[in-house]
Amino acid sequence: MSLICRAIFIVCFCLLRFSGIASAQSETAAPTFSSSILPTTTARNGAAQTHIITVGKGNNRFVPDITQASVGDIIQFQFFPPNHSVIRAEYGYPCIPYEDTGVDKVGFFSGFKPVDVILSTPPTFELTINDTNPIFYYCAAPGSCINFAMVGVINPNSSVSLATQQALAHKADYMLVPGEHFPAEASSSLASLAAASTSTSPTSSAAATSTSAAPAANATTSHKLSTGAIVGIAIGGAAVLLLAAALFFFIG
Repeated sequence: MSLICRAIFIVCFCLLRFSGIASAQSETAAPTFSSSILPTTTARNGAAQTHIITVGKGNNRFVPDITQASVGDIIQFQFFPPNHSVIRAEYGYPCIPYEDTGVDKVGFFSGFKPVDVILSTPPTFELTINDTNPIFYYCAAPGSCINFAMVGVINPNSSVSLATQQALAHKADYMLVPGEHFPAEASSSLASLAAASTSTSPTSSAAATSTSAAPAANATTSHKLSTGAIVGIAIGGAAVLLLAAALFFFIG
């Protein structure tokens, strides 16, 4: 009986010993598993993303024309034929450079990217997002902004609308590139007055020319009168001489 009890005691002790070791191993393994997952997840969520926007890829559009980006993300514009560009704009002024819509405003301009064929690695232009404020932009290729409303936006919010910006682009009278001056207001009253004064200025100069030519004409006329007087005096002198000769002839 004592042998049976002793055997039972040994079996129970071994079972308890084994279960304690297993639980200890499970407790030490759990932190190792979680620590290997969490840093990877955090790094993936915090990494900057690159958002690709095609410019004129078979059309006169930005695709996509609406982009949501986080601070630190990169916007990469990829250019396709024939000669597109990207210029920052202000909301409400879709086809005018951002810096022309206020004092101390700084925009961006990719420059024109002439491409003859569709390339697998097209020319690019990149922006780094520093905040989440809306950023509007447009293409300055001839007719792209006005005729095709080729505009886009990054991080739009409830206070702005891409549809409104596109509608205003269709209604725009002109489009500018950075450094280009605003066009003359040819249809305004000031421009009309300027044109009128320009058209009348030759008449004034002609009148001045006529006035300045008048003394010359008078001088010529007075010169002719002097010559006539001289001729008259000469003829009178000759007549006197003839009369004197006749007088001497008759007296003689």
